[in-house]
Amino acid sequence: MKVSHLDHLVLTVNNLQASIDFYCGILGMELVEFAQGRKALKFGSQKINLHLYKHEYAPHADYPTPGSADLCFIIEDKITRIHKQLAEHHIEIVEGPVNRTGANGHLISIYIRDPDNNLIELSNSL
Repeated sequence: MKVSHLDHLVLTVNNLQASIDFYCGILGMELVEFAQGRKALKFGSQKINLHLYKHEYAPHADYPTPGSADLCFIIEDKITRIHKQLAEHHIEIVEGPVNRTGANGHLISIYIRDPDNNLIELSNSL
């Protein structure tokens, strides 16, 4: 067997609307609904399915927990330009810009947190 790419992942969240507002309003993802009103965040050719904590869809991880994810997104805007955007939305930068290594090479990254305190790395490929 050989895995070719990631189709979707699941985030367990405390508040669906707060997560939708953050990922769509701040990070520019698109809200999609599927299968009896389930919610997902689409970007590129991937999506993030949202599960409400204590109301997860089966099957699910053994210990679905808000705030346990550490995700890295490659962004189109230059890192140097998004500081202002984040400040306008009162989003604190946890760290960065810093040099990192991604799946396809070197990155310049900043780190923020989403409404559930998941660590979100926003990166440009170098």
